[in-house]
Amino acid sequence: MAKNHQTENPLYRALVKQYESEIASAVATLIVYFDNPTGAQLIKEMDEQVLIISMAEQNLASLNKHFNNTQI
Repeated sequence: MAKNHQTENPLYRALVKQYESEIASAVATLIVYFDNPTGAQLIKEMDEQVLIISMAEQNLASLNKHFNNTQI
Protein backbone atom coordinates (compact mmCIF):
# COMPACT_ATOMS: atom_id res chain seq x y z
CA MET A 1 0.00 0.00 0.00
CA ALA A 2 1.23 3.49 -0.81
CA LYS A 3 2.32 5.82 1.92
CA ASN A 4 -0.03 8.71 2.59
CA HIS A 5 2.76 11.26 2.26
CA GLN A 6 4.17 11.00 -1.28
CA THR A 7 5.22 14.57 -2.07
CA GLU A 8 8.85 13.57 -2.62
CA ASN A 9 7.97 10.65 -4.90
CA PRO A 10 8.94 11.42 -8.53
CA LEU A 11 5.70 9.88 -9.81
CA TYR A 12 3.64 12.05 -7.47
CA ARG A 13 5.52 15.15 -8.60
CA ALA A 14 5.04 14.16 -12.25
CA LEU A 15 1.28 13.94 -11.75
CA VAL A 16 1.21 17.33 -10.04
CA LYS A 17 3.17 18.87 -12.89
CA GLN A 18 0.92 17.21 -15.46
CA TYR A 19 -2.21 18.67 -13.88
CA GLU A 20 -0.60 22.09 -13.46
CA SER A 21 0.46 22.00 -17.11
CA GLU A 22 -3.04 21.12 -18.24
CA ILE A 23 -4.42 24.06 -16.26
CA ALA A 24 -1.81 26.49 -17.58
CA SER A 25 -2.34 25.41 -21.17
CA ALA A 26 -6.12 25.71 -20.97
CA VAL A 27 -5.88 29.14 -19.30
CA ALA A 28 -3.52 30.35 -22.03
CA THR A 29 -5.88 29.05 -24.70
CA LEU A 30 -8.83 30.81 -23.07
CA ILE A 31 -6.90 34.08 -22.93
CA VAL A 32 -6.26 33.80 -26.68
CA TYR A 33 -9.95 33.09 -27.30
CA PHE A 34 -11.05 36.04 -25.14
CA ASP A 35 -8.58 38.38 -26.83
CA ASN A 36 -9.36 37.18 -30.36
CA PRO A 37 -12.94 35.86 -30.45
CA THR A 38 -13.21 34.31 -33.89
CA GLY A 39 -14.66 31.07 -35.12
CA ALA A 40 -18.06 29.50 -35.33
CA GLN A 41 -17.46 26.99 -32.54
CA LEU A 42 -15.83 29.43 -30.12
CA ILE A 43 -18.18 28.88 -27.16
CA LYS A 44 -17.90 25.10 -27.50
CA GLU A 45 -14.11 25.28 -27.68
CA MET A 46 -13.97 27.61 -24.68
CA ASP A 47 -16.27 25.33 -22.72
CA GLU A 48 -13.90 22.44 -23.45
CA GLN A 49 -10.99 24.44 -22.03
CA VAL A 50 -12.95 25.22 -18.87
CA LEU A 51 -13.72 21.51 -18.54
CA ILE A 52 -10.01 20.70 -18.83
CA ILE A 53 -9.24 23.20 -16.05
CA SER A 54 -12.00 21.82 -13.84
CA MET A 55 -10.93 18.20 -14.30
CA ALA A 56 -7.26 18.96 -13.68
CA GLU A 57 -8.12 20.95 -10.53
CA GLN A 58 -10.27 18.09 -9.25
CA ASN A 59 -7.53 15.55 -10.02
CA LEU A 60 -4.94 17.67 -8.24
CA ALA A 61 -7.21 18.10 -5.22
CA SER A 62 -7.87 14.36 -5.05
CA LEU A 63 -4.18 13.55 -5.36
CA ASN A 64 -3.35 15.95 -2.54
CA LYS A 65 -6.22 14.73 -0.38
CA HIS A 66 -5.15 11.09 -0.52
CA PHE A 67 -1.38 11.26 -0.89
CA ASN A 68 -0.21 14.53 0.70
CA ASN A 69 -1.12 13.85 4.29
CA THR A 70 1.68 15.52 6.24
CA GLN A 71 0.23 14.49 9.61
CA ILE A 72 1.40 10.86 9.55
